[in-house]
Amino acid sequence: MLIPSTEAPKLLKAVKRTRIPEEIVGQIYQLIRDGELNPGDRLPPERELAQILGVSRASVREAMRLLDMKGLIVVRPGAGTFITEDAIEAIVQAFSSLLEGNNAAGDVFEMRLLLEPHVVSLAAERATEGDVTEMERILNAQEGEIDDGGTGVEHDAQFHFAISEATKNVALITVTHAISDILSQSREDELLSPERSRLSLQSHRQILSAIERKDPTEAEAAMHRHIADIDKEVHDLSPKGRWSTAVATD
Repeated sequence: MLIPSTEAPKLLKAVKRTRIPEEIVGQIYQLIRDGELNPGDRLPPERELAQILGVSRASVREAMRLLDMKGLIVVRPGAGTFITEDAIEAIVQAFSSLLEGNNAAGDVFEMRLLLEPHVVSLAAERATEGDVTEMERILNAQEGEIDDGGTGVEHDAQFHFAISEATKNVALITVTHAISDILSQSREDELLSPERSRLSLQSHRQILSAIERKDPTEAEAAMHRHIADIDKEVHDLSPKGRWSTAVATD
């Protein structure tokens, strides 16, 4: 859960002490103890936190480093900074061992083909109006960044998170976060050409269209195409066995 900008000022106070990073850490720790921040909650971006607290971004950055050292937060590339959730971290650590194998990327790619189409199918059945609105907001922001010459990389990850959250299934949400950590390299700016960014956005909109229509079958097929046609280009991977033909027909 991302703390809404309108609510953040009620939870966080301007910092006045000289040991600024330590006080920021203390405030975050207190909010966790009070239940205002829960495992899995996403903190506001660094710039927004600096404005809320009335401090420099350098102070916020140092506070985040201290919180990370204490194990209170985890930084997920392309997604943001989250309050640590032990279940998520355990899965991330287990999946990370896959990266040591020669065919690690191919195995994870195949796992995504098995999992994510079913996740979006469930999301199409369960997504609320609010879920759809949030996905539309993310894609509009992604398009705006691409129009300005960027890659939209952060919004790419956020869109997949929003799909998992629409399932209302904690286990699936947890696994989606874990997979994102492993595949963060596929969302690095240097790997995303302007053409691929546009194709990814177009693919996302096809997925969202199926979710809006509450069409789980088309949502599943659209996600298959997204992974096979868009993400495949980054690593030049092909799924093994029956998937090599099954995906091509979706």
